[in-house]
Amino acid sequence: MSETGEQWTMLLLDPAGNALEFKAFADDSQVFAA
Repeated sequence: MSETGEQWTMLLLDPAGNALEFKAFADDSQVFAA
């Protein structure tokens, strides 16, 4: 069982030095949960 809004986050820098943030949620129905 996952917590409401539980997520994993990965941060990367692209070749131009911009930070890119990727998120994955344990339960897709919780993406906009508060």
